[in-house]
Amino acid sequence: MRARTDVRHLLAIMAALSVLPLSTAAAKGVAHAVNPATAPGAAQGDCDTPTTPFCDALMKPPPGWQRHVFKLAQDYPKTLPAPDAMPWRKFDPKTQGVEYLGAVLDYFYEGNIRDSVEDSFDPAKNTVRQWFNAPWQDYGKGGREFIHGLTRERVNEVQELAFEQTSRWNNYAVGFYNAPGGYVIGQVWSDHGKPDATKSNFPDGTVAAKLLFTTASVAEVPYLAGAPEWDAYVYDPHIDSAQIPDDPAKRKRMVMKVRLLQIDIAVKDFKANSPTGWVMGTFVYGAGMTGTPGAGWRNVAPIGIMWGNDPDYPTTGVIKETVLNAKVAMPHVGWEARLNGPVDNKLSACLSCHGTAEVTPDGSTMKKSGMIPKRSSDVMNWFRNVPSGTPFDAGAISTDYSLQLAGGIANFREQQKIAHATGAEKVRDIKEKNEMEKVSPRDGGEID
Repeated sequence: MRARTDVRHLLAIMAALSVLPLSTAAAKGVAHAVNPATAPGAAQGDCDTPTTPFCDALMKPPPGWQRHVFKLAQDYPKTLPAPDAMPWRKFDPKTQGVEYLGAVLDYFYEGNIRDSVEDSFDPAKNTVRQWFNAPWQDYGKGGREFIHGLTRERVNEVQELAFEQTSRWNNYAVGFYNAPGGYVIGQVWSDHGKPDATKSNFPDGTVAAKLLFTTASVAEVPYLAGAPEWDAYVYDPHIDSAQIPDDPAKRKRMVMKVRLLQIDIAVKDFKANSPTGWVMGTFVYGAGMTGTPGAGWRNVAPIGIMWGNDPDYPTTGVIKETVLNAKVAMPHVGWEARLNGPVDNKLSACLSCHGTAEVTPDGSTMKKSGMIPKRSSDVMNWFRNVPSGTPFDAGAISTDYSLQLAGGIANFREQQKIAHATGAEKVRDIKEKNEMEKVSPRDGGEID
């Protein structure tokens, strides 16, 4: 009842604000206030409740919007699907990493690339195979925007993307799971009002893929020339997380073009004999700084592939569970030459970040450890080979390398805590959440 009351109150505030219509703002390139109904703890009323579908995005399209609108792919399979084609199985990821990742990428691209760039990667339009999105990314300052479902990612510092880069740039992403992955998401969220993280055990053949777009300009990141561009409802391209106002009514977004920068791939592959159960790869647009000019979705190249965290590196001095692509040069990769993409934090790596995916069993919102090492003295704790299904911290519940499942459950719990709090307790909880959101998880923060 409290959540519904909050919504009515906030909608009344919105009506009084005389917010500039989105279509007008887009045409003029003007930033305008985000719908205040997205305040912490306020549900949208017709979604994200125990008896309704999950919300598509943090905000709804404005009246008269005629362009692309993101719809959460949430018709999750009720039974585990029969094994799909797994073309990557023709290759050994440890010795044929480029070919392995190419086969996974082709699998992801099939049916998702369309003549219209704006209509590409819309699961509803894919007639080849089903893809699904994880719920509850529609929350907080960086929650899903309504055009393509992009959530805010880490901000790139100067020269992290290219040596010509002189500005800080914001990045945004949207993730997809194939049918086996969608089945597990549906199991975890079978009760929309009580997610069950213990069901986070992805089967062999699960593929997760993420498209990462940047607000960076071609002038500062030349290899982005020719990259596919999407419209997105985003913040100022240079804004820091700490600069986003706590008051939802004061947050400003605008419609602007974002460019494809990075693609992340994760495969649950029993045949690969990975100590983590997963194989992960990262692609960069235009093959990075040493690439040749090109255009379109396929003009990407793998930075590398990894299947373990090389926990023995301090003793051996050799990285054996990451193979980097010698034909791609980037300003940085991961810690001590492990794999990471251009958006990611160089203090960690793909598997070490995802290995922290977990939730607490006691109903508190946050996991115990952050995504990146917090002190130099315990850095190797993040580079253990945590087996699939094993929590990073003792006593936690693993979400099997899925940060989207872990983050979604954390968002749900935080929303519930705030929605059911009253008085000074509610004010305190909202202030606590706003403080935690001032640092990205990929920079050591706790929540998205």
